[in-house]
Amino acid sequence: MARILDSIDGPEQLRTLSIPQMEELAGEIRNEIIEKVSVRGGHLAPNLGVVELTMALHYIFNTPDDLLVWDIGHQAYVHKLLTGRRERFHTIRQFGGLSGYLRREESSYDVFGASHASTSISAALGLAAARDLQGKEHKVIAVIGDGALTGGMALEALNNAGSLKKNLIIVLNDNEKSISDNVGALSHHLSQVRKVQTTPSYQRLREMAKGSIERLPVVGDRARTAAGRAETSLKQFVLHSKSGVIFEELGIKFFWSF
Repeated sequence: MARILDSIDGPEQLRTLSIPQMEELAGEIRNEIIEKVSVRGGHLAPNLGVVELTMALHYIFNTPDDLLVWDIGHQAYVHKLLTGRRERFHTIRQFGGLSGYLRREESSYDVFGASHASTSISAALGLAAARDLQGKEHKVIAVIGDGALTGGMALEALNNAGSLKKNLIIVLNDNEKSISDNVGALSHHLSQVRKVQTTPSYQRLREMAKGSIERLPVVGDRARTAAGRAETSLKQFVLHSKSGVIFEELGIKFFWSF
């Protein structure tokens, strides 16, 4: 039986799929990773956890023109399957085969190669600064897990990003796991934010605010400005009284999705 995965030679094919087809593809990707990793070894759980996230990033952004920077690379198996390396995926982590991490020599989609955690934000910030110097307008996206976010290089990069104000998108994959359970002040902070934003009262208030915005007699940029201000006010009213959002205090606009 033919698989949708066998027709994916790059993100351009992914972007033509319907939602039901993408749901089917997600299952096929998980099966492929489990099958190959069970034989060759490798990073299983991190990749099974980013299937939909990886598909969404390649669907929304115009990769490889838009630059997608993964942290460490042990969550990049899905990325490899969707970027023209499906037929060689069985060679992963073998001599002469695909790298178990990101490798710039391997694909134009592998923007930054690193085998150490906490590097993606600083690398992406450098790419964003270079883009601006060249007068280009492509997007730069860093993907980092909540475990890697506690590293010193990541915190230094957040400090610089909040100061430089570059057009940079940071995707925080907050799954409450690293190599083991996360600990520390930052993990506790994210847990508090997550707890507030998943309460029924916050969700009701958010939906009420959304309905009010949709009824505003404004259009275009004015509507987006009004919506952004309303979202910010809602977060400040609910979150800052409960836990605070450290990213906002650093000058980085924060959105939560779950």
